[in-house]
Amino acid sequence: MARKWLLPVGLIVLLAVGVGVLWHTGVLHRISNKDHLIALLRAGGPTGALLCIAVQFLQVVIAVIPGEITSFAAGYVFGTWRGFLYSAIGVTLGSAFNFWFARVVGRPTLERLIGRDRLAKIDRSLGSARSKSAMFLLFLLPGLPKDLLSYAAGFSGMTIMEFLVLSGLARSPALLASVMIGAGVSRGDYRSVIAVSALVLLAIAGYYWYQRRSLRAEPRLQPRTKQRRRHDGPEPRITEDGMMPPGRTPPGSPGQDRAVRPTDS
Repeated sequence: MARKWLLPVGLIVLLAVGVGVLWHTGVLHRISNKDHLIALLRAGGPTGALLCIAVQFLQVVIAVIPGEITSFAAGYVFGTWRGFLYSAIGVTLGSAFNFWFARVVGRPTLERLIGRDRLAKIDRSLGSARSKSAMFLLFLLPGLPKDLLSYAAGFSGMTIMEFLVLSGLARSPALLASVMIGAGVSRGDYRSVIAVSALVLLAIAGYYWYQRRSLRAEPRLQPRTKQRRRHDGPEPRITEDGMMPPGRTPPGSPGQDRAVRPTDS
């Protein structure tokens, strides 16, 4: 019994201590600020690539770190393709950790860490994704907290490899867009920045259109269900010996649809 709780408790303690150290030393503030993070990556020298991967890993695990800033800084310092490669590696490792962490610690612990209401909201989004293609859409479209979504996905029926492939492909367009914006700003190429920003806005508009369409489709199914229940009527009660009460006939029996004819007196 003690061994069963050793790994979850150890992970929670490690995560709490790590966040506390990052906050106390000011690292959490520095990697959450665009200018400070760019200076940090530039000062990394040969280890800058590993530092970029570590920062992207942390921004997935610690959801309060804005991923747009870390991706922008990666593109600004390393360019489009190197910045995207380092960012993709870090995001994939962070997503795998979140998925595995949720399965190890369990749902009650995760509710205490990120909040029951927030996790319930994410559950409703995952509940509407009845197929892997629908879940792919959740990771693709903007507006949902992808980092917290990767925690909640740990309670789904997917394997970790299926989740990493699905989430990695879905998150790549937005990740590449943020990296390209950073690379464009560093080169002074604001035309590409405007083009990428326009694509991002189109994606956001597509998400809200999809969300409004889904909300409009749900109420149409509810009145039909209620009307069918009213027409069916209450279910007949059955006695303990398995017989129908006197004067009642089972639903669908031949005598139920025929009118009772009065006998001749």
